[in-house]
Amino acid sequence: MERAGEGTGNSGILAGFTHAAAQARRTVFAALAGGCAPSGPPWNARAAVAGGAYADGVDLAMSLRDALEREASGTAIKQLSDAVTRLSTRYRAVAAADEPILARPVDVLAYAHYRMPATFGAVRSALRALADSGVFDADSVTSMVDLGGGTGAAAWAAADVFDTLRDISVLDQVPAALDLGQRLARASGVPALERTVWQEGRVGSWNVTVGAPSGGGADLATVSYVLSELSPQQADRIVAEATSAATRAVVIVEPGTPDGYARILRARDQLLEQSWSVAAPCPHQGACPLLAKTEPDWCHFAARVNRSSVHRQIKGGELSHEDEKFSYVAMVREPAHVAQGVPLRDGVDLTQRPSERDARIIRHPKKNKGFVELQVCEALDASGLAGQVRRAVVTKKAGPAYKQARDAGWGDAIDLGARG
Repeated sequence: MERAGEGTGNSGILAGFTHAAAQARRTVFAALAGGCAPSGPPWNARAAVAGGAYADGVDLAMSLRDALEREASGTAIKQLSDAVTRLSTRYRAVAAADEPILARPVDVLAYAHYRMPATFGAVRSALRALADSGVFDADSVTSMVDLGGGTGAAAWAAADVFDTLRDISVLDQVPAALDLGQRLARASGVPALERTVWQEGRVGSWNVTVGAPSGGGADLATVSYVLSELSPQQADRIVAEATSAATRAVVIVEPGTPDGYARILRARDQLLEQSWSVAAPCPHQGACPLLAKTEPDWCHFAARVNRSSVHRQIKGGELSHEDEKFSYVAMVREPAHVAQGVPLRDGVDLTQRPSERDARIIRHPKKNKGFVELQVCEALDASGLAGQVRRAVVTKKAGPAYKQARDAGWGDAIDLGARG
């Protein structure tokens, strides 16, 4: 199969949709064919299910579902279901593609219906973690570029998290995906999405400063569900392109599988070597402590995604929701004034060191009578150069810390300064 970023450069992309990882697609399409939903609780049901409201009161999760349903209003459900079956069969095939996989608009529409909301949920969760990290000024994000962005799910997620966002660029190699993404964005009711710049291109040939202020780079670059479409060398290249495009932060999201986690670790190492710092989910800058465990384990989280009626009909499922498992890393480029210990502006202290950050809950909390058991990742010592995973028990005697632990969910950050 032709990989993304290789080939002749014509508009028929044999490798299919850059925006989603091949392995994730195979898993999703297999689940769709069987009519089942991913299992497992949400990362943070309190935040993820709510959908989030844009500054002007627009619920972007709902707006996205509505826009997708309007796009599907002239298409028979059977056509979309048949497209699911056809795509599922093709993505499970071993042989290389000899024709475009997403060759027809109905294929792109079917694909967008059940992957775009899930990608939106996962990327939004990762961006929220960046915004809440304490090392990034989320209130001054005005521009972003999404590499391999397909129909623009990450752009929707960024608009939901950063209400100061004004300029967005989405770059992908599939024209039909960009066309659909543009129609959806124009129906969003959000000025930043409506003005999004959509550009066709391949890895290594994108003009990554399109839409960025003065062509000098965007505040934020995202790469979501893309790396497994690429060879390791191409994945390294797109990560490098993201660092070139971003002046302040890079967020990378992959499926919440061992392979997806491994790709995240490779990208994380690449950015650390370029003097970027980890903002989330890791509260330290060292190697992932899960790698040292004797039993295989990997860092991943989940975002609950509400299904639309069309979504349920296409999948043949009955549940009103599903849980999207994902792995991610959010990296920040440390400005000189922060490195010198000067807050970015009044009221926003970005001098917080990794060792001072809250621990990250990496498994579902066990909430018992009078105490909560947590598995957390935290900095090993004051240097913040290494991390550890440990079991933490927070009892009622901890007072406010106990209440925080009772309310916390998988993926949340938590202050364990006062332990029971």
